[in-house]
Amino acid sequence: MPAKHRIPHEHQSTRRPEPDNLCQHTDAAGRRCRMPRAAGHSFFCFYHGHREEQDLHAGQIGAEILGVFGELRTATAVNHALARLFAALAQNRIPVRRAAVLGYIAQLLQHGLGSVRHETESVIGRNAWNESVRRALDAASESVSASGRDTLAVVDLPPPEE
Repeated sequence: MPAKHRIPHEHQSTRRPEPDNLCQHTDAAGRRCRMPRAAGHSFFCFYHGHREEQDLHAGQIGAEILGVFGELRTATAVNHALARLFAALAQNRIPVRRAAVLGYIAQLLQHGLGSVRHETESVIGRNAWNESVRRALDAASESVSASGRDTLAVVDLPPPEE
């Protein structure tokens, strides 16, 4: 068998990127990614740059699904979020599996609203739930008027009982 010629270690060319050209991602344990930065990205390698974009996109869609309500405390807010979830899924902006999970969670929230209403009325008073819903809808309506970025069909509510 012919002997293989090896290049001495000092002559081998192992081009490591300069520390300034490395990805800036640091994991939970404090270790830094050793991949070179992606062309066109100022901080991350291709993998971590892509993950950062996905995280930003997910945050934007999450805020969009919650819409003007911000929290899912009323049936109207849950239905509004479901309509936005439907739109995001129809536009192929979120995965089907994630939409299914979010839909299931919305179903659980919707189912629990009756208990929350009962609890609120038991502790605070008979009209407490209606006032809470009215405040949430008024705040959402004001947010729509101020921003002009969202549409929300709010039913004309009767004046509060005195």
